[in-house]
Amino acid sequence: MIYSMENETYRVSVKSVGAELCSFYDKKAEHEYIWEGNPAYWTGTSPLLFPIVGRLRDDIYHLRGKEYTLAKHGFAKKMEFSLEAKSDDEMVFLLRDTEETRMSFPYAFELRVRYAFVKDGFVMEFSVKNVNDETMYFSLGAHPAFAIDLGDKVVLDEAQTLDAFKLDENFLRGQVTQPVFANSRELVITPELFEKDALIFDGVTARGASVIRQNGKNVHVAFDAPCLGIWAKPAAPYVCIEPWHGIDDTWDAGHDFTKKERIEVLGAGETWVFPVTITAMNG
Repeated sequence: MIYSMENETYRVSVKSVGAELCSFYDKKAEHEYIWEGNPAYWTGTSPLLFPIVGRLRDDIYHLRGKEYTLAKHGFAKKMEFSLEAKSDDEMVFLLRDTEETRMSFPYAFELRVRYAFVKDGFVMEFSVKNVNDETMYFSLGAHPAFAIDLGDKVVLDEAQTLDAFKLDENFLRGQVTQPVFANSRELVITPELFEKDALIFDGVTARGASVIRQNGKNVHVAFDAPCLGIWAKPAAPYVCIEPWHGIDDTWDAGHDFTKKERIEVLGAGETWVFPVTITAMNG
C-alpha cells in the first residue's frame, strides 16, 4: 500500500513495503524529484538498508558462537511495515522483529521510519530501538534515488579529497581504490561513471550533497554519516545519494559481527536516531 501526506506545495508518498519513499512531488511546479522506478534499469526508489549495509563476505557473520546468513543490504527493504501514526504533515512506519528475522538477525528491535515536512521539503528519520537486555550490533543506510539527466551533477557541501572503493567480482571492497574527489566537490554524471558499480566512500566529513540539474530542479540531501554511496545503473536517468552508517565488507574481512567495520553498537533499551533531510532548491 502507498500512503501520502501533503501540504500546499509538496506531496510525499511512501510504500508500506520497506517504508520506501516513492515520491517527492512539487505540486506547484508539477515536478517529481524521486526516480519512479523502471525495470529496464532498476525498480527501487529508496530502499532501506538494515541490519547491514552492502554485502558480507560469504554472506555470513558470526555472533555469540553461531553463524548467520544475511543477503546484501539486509531484509528491511522487503518487509511490510505497519503505519503507526499519520497526520497531514507526518507519517511513522514501524517494523518489529519476527521469528523470520531472528533466524538471520537474532535481536528484538523496533525499527521506525518517520516522514515529516520541514521548510522546502521533508525529513526521513530512521530510529532503531534495542528491545533486548544485551548490546545490539547493526548497520543502517538510506538509498534515495533522484531523477536526473546525464550531464547533471552531484555536489558535496564541502570540498574533500576522497577515493572510492572499487568492488570486486563478489561485490566486496577490493584492494584497489580510485581517485574521485581531489579537494573538490563536483561530480558530473556521465554514461561511464558507474560502469564498475557504486562509488563508495569512507571518512566523509561533508554533511550533505546536492543534485544539481541542468533544468534547475535541484535537490539537497542533508545527513550526518561517515560513509556515502553514489550509484546508478550505467547511463540510467537517476542517481542515488546514499548516506550510510555501515559499509560493505572487504575481500578479506573476518566474520565477527562485533568487529565489523562501521558497525553501530546500541545498549540494552537504547534508541539510535538517524535523520536524512531532503529539500528542494528552486529559489
